[in-house]
Amino acid sequence: MTYRGLDVRLIRALQEDGRRSLRQLANLLGVSTSTVSKRLEDLRERGVVKGFRPVIDYARLGYGLIAVTKIKARGDALPSIVEALAAERNLTHVYEITGEFDVLVIGRFRNEREMNREIKRMLSLPGIEGTNTSVVLSAAKEDGDVELLCDGAGEPTGDGAEAETSL
Repeated sequence: MTYRGLDVRLIRALQEDGRRSLRQLANLLGVSTSTVSKRLEDLRERGVVKGFRPVIDYARLGYGLIAVTKIKARGDALPSIVEALAAERNLTHVYEITGEFDVLVIGRFRNEREMNREIKRMLSLPGIEGTNTSVVLSAAKEDGDVELLCDGAGEPTGDGAEAETSL
């Protein structure tokens, strides 16, 4: 198994349980604790592993309303719009996108009044020409990780063209 194969297996183990100790990871992967530590530090330095955080059920904390808003923006205003939206506390995702709209944001709110206030605030930003908001009725999948595929030897599968440079 290459380091790349070990890195994929390490990432998968952390996706399953990010609270595992280095020793637990080493036992699971069949390598030394120092190898796990070194591989994890390398993944962090390269920005592959960006941190360790709990998975929060925001609905249980009162943020059960999820809204998806697509935004049309004037081209020259796009960078400042994205920067302003990224700073908003209720917006969990801010994407620049292709197609009819320029930006897609996902937000979590306690109620319709809070959501409405955020939409009106967005509309007041210079350069925003329009929005289209949908309220999420049901979430079939959230906070999902991409399953990193490996062969029986722990090596990543697929053509690997992009994976070679990223892992």
